[in-house]
Amino acid sequence: MRRVLLGLVLGSLLVAPTLEAQGPPFGHGGPRLHCVQTISTATTLTVMPGCGAPGAGLSIYITSILFAANAGAIAADSFNTLKYGTGGACGTGTTVFWGAMATAATQATVIQNFTTAIKIPANNEVCWINSTAGSKFVAITGYVAP
Repeated sequence: MRRVLLGLVLGSLLVAPTLEAQGPPFGHGGPRLHCVQTISTATTLTVMPGCGAPGAGLSIYITSILFAANAGAIAADSFNTLKYGTGGACGTGTTVFWGAMATAATQATVIQNFTTAIKIPANNEVCWINSTAGSKFVAITGYVAP
């Protein structure tokens, strides 16, 4: 009897899923998403590496954003801005879904964690822009799901 119970316990331990195999935290379905980019010049509208269109019927859900820049302004696209769209570099149907302004020509770091994820419409890519010359760092985390 002890051998049978020990075998059941050991068998359960051997097939127990790892944390990574269980998917994103808080019960969100789908693969994890982590998009990071660092640039030291003025940027035009650019697709975030790792945040391209996920495919038909799938959406990107954003759970956190870190956006840092050592320079910015208040004119359109010269402050930290995230957009979504299609067609490569969000060339079609571009929509701003997040932005953070700071005093002109200052350093700014914004970190936001969302209890409820920002859902990007299905099969759209996530792009970013800050056209002011200077260093920038962007990190987006989330997951992909229907």
